[in-house]
Amino acid sequence: MSEIIPFKGVLFNPEKVGDLSRVMAPPYDVISPKLQDELYSRHPNNIVRLELGKVNEGDSEGSDRYSRAASFLHKWLADGELIRDRRPAIYYYTQTSPVAGGNELTRKGFIALSRLQDFGKGSIHPHEKTLSGPKADRLRLMQACEANLSCIFSLYSEPGLGINEMLEETVRGSSPLMSVVDDEGIRNRLWRIDDQRVIAGISESMEGRPLFIADGHHRYETALNYRNLMKAKNGNHTGLEPYNFIMMYFSNMDDQGMTILPTHRVIHSLKNFDANVFINECKKYFDIEERPFDDRNELEVRKGFIDRVAVAGKSASAFGLFVRGGNVYRVLTLKAGDMMRKVFGDRIPEVFKGLDVTVLHSLILNRILGITQEAQEQQENIVYVKNCDEAISVGKKDANQLVFILNPTRIQQVKAVAEAGLVMPQKSTYFYPKLLTGLVMNILGENTHVAAPAKV
Repeated sequence: MSEIIPFKGVLFNPEKVGDLSRVMAPPYDVISPKLQDELYSRHPNNIVRLELGKVNEGDSEGSDRYSRAASFLHKWLADGELIRDRRPAIYYYTQTSPVAGGNELTRKGFIALSRLQDFGKGSIHPHEKTLSGPKADRLRLMQACEANLSCIFSLYSEPGLGINEMLEETVRGSSPLMSVVDDEGIRNRLWRIDDQRVIAGISESMEGRPLFIADGHHRYETALNYRNLMKAKNGNHTGLEPYNFIMMYFSNMDDQGMTILPTHRVIHSLKNFDANVFINECKKYFDIEERPFDDRNELEVRKGFIDRVAVAGKSASAFGLFVRGGNVYRVLTLKAGDMMRKVFGDRIPEVFKGLDVTVLHSLILNRILGITQEAQEQQENIVYVKNCDEAISVGKKDANQLVFILNPTRIQQVKAVAEAGLVMPQKSTYFYPKLLTGLVMNILGENTHVAAPAKV
């Protein structure tokens, strides 16, 4: 059962740090070295110093970016640049994005604590695979700082939208605690809700609802590992210590503000790759529509090609394909007649067979191109790119050979895979916008216990 717990959040103090937008950052896993430098220079209290500190020459165990993050955290708390709320609260968080036609789309959710649950033994479900490297990095940071510096992004289902209405009603007419516009033009607003009756009402409304991790799989598994380490050290473990809980953002997958974008694949460094052999092999499984171009009409053809991929994907698994060295865009649509069952039989779970990412990774990357599952998981021949035009541009450089343009995974597909206890290939979903890091933090390193809110 899901548990929603208020907590005493740690927030930046605008009286000390000034413009709050200058101390925020995107999630650590999308921060490039260039952006890291920019965030460092943007403000001396930018959250990047905690979440993704720089590696310095001469670093050693106990004197590295993890120990520096802990030092910054303790100093900022001592100096008042960070302030901990006096009362347990949940935090209503909305993100408003500009969309086509001059309109806006707002995703709504709230930040609270949730009890950690082992996957497969509770109501919290992953949907993507993880790698060992990021988990080791995040564990060292958690051990040093004893804090949740950023939120796990989770989804729940409530078609009636009653929780969102309850949150909206509670903050209606009040100014947000903070309102910042990030580098992508997303307006992020945060309200503190410490009315215990409201918190109890939301907690009761969330009871029994399964949670699906949208983003933050590595950090969630890290928190499980941290809990297990702390539990082993604590001879008086009760289950109410702070390390048994994780800071989460909860958002309703049935709300119109929920957006998933695709992540495209660029394939590189394939030995003995022959474009003609590859295309002929694809013809066994896919109907292929070709759209040739030249220097004069390339952009126009590309636009039509991208639109066609979207249309084809409404009724079948479909991808866009660009092969380096050829002036043609191709739309690959999986042939009718239950092709995935014919090829794989029962070796692939039924819920996977209609997923574009499964068709791409199992049929094209593995079966046709010979990229093993292990190589895929280690990203040996794959580069992931969010923007379609950027993916095509990248595909024309260096040792890159192929570009696959994907349609977004649908939210109900994410739910079905997670409920089946399965996980998708990496980068199957890109929930947009990303949560902003630095809005609120949760301190774990205290000799205190966590209590659930009272019932209404």
